[in-house]
Amino acid sequence: MTTEALILRAWRANDDAETASLYQYAQDPDVGPSAGWAAHANAEESAAVIRTVLCNAQSYAIVLKNPEDKGLIDKPIGSISLQSVPEQVMRYIETLELHEHDGIGNTMELGFWIGKPFWGRGLVPQASFAVIEHGFNDLKLNAIWCRHDIENVKSGRAQDKIGFEHVGIIRHIHMNMLPGDIYRDEELRLITREQWEKRSHS
Repeated sequence: MTTEALILRAWRANDDAETASLYQYAQDPDVGPSAGWAAHANAEESAAVIRTVLCNAQSYAIVLKNPEDKGLIDKPIGSISLQSVPEQVMRYIETLELHEHDGIGNTMELGFWIGKPFWGRGLVPQASFAVIEHGFNDLKLNAIWCRHDIENVKSGRAQDKIGFEHVGIIRHIHMNMLPGDIYRDEELRLITREQWEKRSHS
C-alpha cells in the first residue's frame, strides 16, 4: 500500500538492513514501552521479533516514499498492523451494550508505532487511513478497534485524528510484553464500517 508520503510493505526476515533499521528505533525506551512492549536489547532480539511477530499477513513496515535522507530509502521507521483482538479485550467488549453497532463481530484491532525522529509529522494517521481502508474494503471487516494507555497522550491524539471514537476504559489490563508484572488502564476506541464510509465521503 502507498500513501502520499509512505510505502507500507511486508517485513523481511533474515535481512540485516531490515533488522538494523528496526533495532535503531525499537531500542528507544520512549517508543516500545508506551506501546506495550519492551525496548529491544540488541539486534538479535529485533531479528527474532521480525521473524516471529512482524512477518504476519496483516503486518506492515512503515517506509518513507521519498526520504530526503537517502540512507532511509526502503528502511522501516515503524510498524502498523491489523491483528486479532486479544482475549482480555474481548472479555471487556462483551460486557458493553453496543446495540447501535450491530454486526461488529467481524473485527480486528489496529496497532502501530513509529520511530521517535518521525513523531509529529502526521505519518501515523496517514498509514492508519490506508490500513483501515484495506480492512474495510479488502478484508470486509465490520469494525476496527484501537486502544492506548490512558497516560499515552500522543497515541490518544493520533487516534482522534484517525477517527476512532471512545468506547470505554479497560481497567487493570496485563501488559504481558513488558518485563515484570505490569498492569495499566487503557482507553478502548472503535470505528465501524458505517462511520468510516461517512467520514470518507464527508
